[in-house]
Amino acid sequence: MAAVVALLSAACTSGGDAAPDPGPSPGRERVLRVATASDVSQGPVRQDLIEAWDEQEPDVRVEIVKLPSAADDARSQLVAALQSGSADYDVVNIDVVYTAEFAAGKLIRPLDEGLLDGMWDQVKKTAQYDGRTWAVPFNTDAGLLYYRKDIWKDERRRPPVSWSELESSAVDVKDSRQVKKTFPYGYATQLDAYEGLTVNAQEAIWARGGELIDGEGTVRAGTPETEKGLNDLVDRYEEIMPPQAKWADERDSLEMFRDGKVAFMRNWPYVYNVLSADGSKVEGKFGVAPLPGVGVREKSVLGGQNLAITERSEHPEDARRLLAYLAGPAQQRCLLEAGFAPVLRESYEPGGADCSLPGAKSPGAGGEGGREGSGSPERDADGLPVYTRPLKRALSDASPRPVTPYYAAFTELVQTKVHQMLNDRGDDDGSVAAELGDELKEVVRGR
Repeated sequence: MAAVVALLSAACTSGGDAAPDPGPSPGRERVLRVATASDVSQGPVRQDLIEAWDEQEPDVRVEIVKLPSAADDARSQLVAALQSGSADYDVVNIDVVYTAEFAAGKLIRPLDEGLLDGMWDQVKKTAQYDGRTWAVPFNTDAGLLYYRKDIWKDERRRPPVSWSELESSAVDVKDSRQVKKTFPYGYATQLDAYEGLTVNAQEAIWARGGELIDGEGTVRAGTPETEKGLNDLVDRYEEIMPPQAKWADERDSLEMFRDGKVAFMRNWPYVYNVLSADGSKVEGKFGVAPLPGVGVREKSVLGGQNLAITERSEHPEDARRLLAYLAGPAQQRCLLEAGFAPVLRESYEPGGADCSLPGAKSPGAGGEGGREGSGSPERDADGLPVYTRPLKRALSDASPRPVTPYYAAFTELVQTKVHQMLNDRGDDDGSVAAELGDELKEVVRGR
């Protein structure tokens, strides 16, 4: 590998209308450039998988180009580079929400839909736009509830399944009659003005039966249900979260939970192995469950990364082989072991393919993607990592964010409006949902 960076994704496929690669020439090495964001997980399992493919391809050398870790920043840098032609990338790693934008802008090439076989249906949708397939998901994502399981004096107490239960429990953790050690605050999530805030707002709105933009691309934001969801989010911030949650991203929330400032946290699956690493303050003291809901469990926003082949790639068939390899069952099993959400349904069942990474690079062995130095992730009765079952359940209910080439404008508007609510609740006249509805109608028209 020409660059040693933490890889935040990888996935499978290439276009059926792609020109074939030139055959290998004596002494000629083809370079496949993969542009991807930095990885924030515990162990570089995705980079290891790319390196493993690279080692078995004598005529191809993979070069990884590092992008910013924030999805918004990575997207901006990629769009600028691909539109100007200033970068000769072959494969780009993009957040699932930007696939439609890259497809509409003719920055990536269409692919064979058959390469998505075996994937979750909702995961497939993140790679499709305008009736065609433009990317292949490498890893997906769903929000999970992390909770301290060692704190209650009543050891029969179970994790909350509804928002009302979570809100009550978040208050109880301040009561010395209820817990062995009190907590300053109950709950943490991601409320800074970035994509994490859009995710939390969307989930709060869904929990109330509201919607911003439906699956047909129609704006549905100006409803009482949407307003209730937004108010719920602000109420939780004011009543059960630390003040700094308003500026928190995933890492900040993780630190609040790990350091004992909160007893509950919403975060992504990768956090499990980070918190389980040897030396972590909460190692063995926490559990994970699907997100709560209002009366029923909540529908999580679907996250993840998709890999696509650029329109200008000179090596589309090499790229296709790389992506097909990364989306294979053995490689997907490595992701599950490392705390990621695989895109294949079979990866969540007992048995199946073993992780393809050999020896010390296997997740959990020596710290590459599993518990650092602890030998192996904690297992359930089926021999799977303990987060497998709640993760599978969360994915079964998860839904993608709006599929639109104007997603960047959509999320910027949502972040602006919702963060303003968090800052100026006293001045809120209850019209944010209506304002969002009016302004989103302009966004979806590309204005």
